[in-house]
Amino acid sequence: MRVLKRWGRTEPRVSLVCAVYGVERYLPRFFASLDAQDLPHERLQVVLVLDGACDNSPAICREWAKQTDIAVQVVEVGNGGQGRARNIGIREARGEWIGFPDPDDVLEPGFLKALLGSRTRGAGMLIGRTIIQQDGRDKPHPLDFRFEHGVLEVDVKRQPVAVQLSVHECLVWADLARRCAFPEDRGAPTFEDACFVGQVRRLNSRAVLVPQAVYHYEKRSTGDSAVQSAWAKPGRYLEQMTTRYLPYLEAAGGAEWAQQAVLYDLGWYFMNVDKGAMPTEPEGIGAEHVRLMRGLVAQLDPRLVVTCPWGHLSASARARILLMQGWEEVAVVKDGKVVELYTAAAPAEATSTTPANYGTQSVGFVTVGADAEETYSGGHVPRVPVWPRMPRLVVP
Repeated sequence: MRVLKRWGRTEPRVSLVCAVYGVERYLPRFFASLDAQDLPHERLQVVLVLDGACDNSPAICREWAKQTDIAVQVVEVGNGGQGRARNIGIREARGEWIGFPDPDDVLEPGFLKALLGSRTRGAGMLIGRTIIQQDGRDKPHPLDFRFEHGVLEVDVKRQPVAVQLSVHECLVWADLARRCAFPEDRGAPTFEDACFVGQVRRLNSRAVLVPQAVYHYEKRSTGDSAVQSAWAKPGRYLEQMTTRYLPYLEAAGGAEWAQQAVLYDLGWYFMNVDKGAMPTEPEGIGAEHVRLMRGLVAQLDPRLVVTCPWGHLSASARARILLMQGWEEVAVVKDGKVVELYTAAAPAEATSTTPANYGTQSVGFVTVGADAEETYSGGHVPRVPVWPRMPRLVVP
């Protein structure tokens, strides 16, 4: 490990830890956005952890470290993954707050100053607003509803839908960050940020949402970012179930805020699996994924499955989750009428029943139209609305 240090005379308020690997084309604009920060540069430290070299990124980082007036520490290690690189960076960080921007993204000039200016006593995390950039266009993040009331302090024990799955747009109180760690196993390709956030939230459930702190997330048109390419990796369907979601829920004690985060993420699973995105290798991956999914959803509260406000978690997905939990019957309703009926066994009297599959595996049966209304047994049966309620935060 080789370290290049440039220390300022003043202790930094903020340390930014950046894991760098294979991003040479994005580094110039990322560094320009750091140089443009309104926060006095003597109060900023940047720790660049070079996670192995596959392009010219190390040379670009070293050159910027020489030119900028920001205190930069360059740490060179062998390739060990983003989680390991960030954990190394945390140990080198000296600021009161620690952030983890990705070096293929861009921070607005006022990003850091807006976050620090909105901090409240006792909050463990300051959260900026992510704007997604794709094909030259800006679009809001799916969790953008959190910012509709302006600067807002939330306690996830009371506002469990204030889901936070990424760290790139956050600052974490350093004393908390040093008590937490990113997963370093490499089988599961995503959700490592959420695992870190979950540890922080378990220690301190309060955060401040700051819409003026804008972070531009690059959704690559090539589709080769870690998040975008994850759906083609077996680990997304196997290890991620056992080394990410289950430990996350267990560490949080099954808290509602943790369940909401998992349900939010499961919405993308059902969308992508239903589109046929799951790989076919290794052999038996489909059946094993469904087995693991059954084990995961068994940890979720059926009430939250029905009522959670995530629009991308369709009524069909919710009904199939409930079947996986062991429910014999689940009704999907629209305007008070049963339009689909999901059942563990095929109703003998219905003529419009087809298998209800998740991937290549059957999880039950679905009956539609008049047959669904007539077959519905009523009473204790969970009723899933076609469209869930919109997510909202309650303003104190």
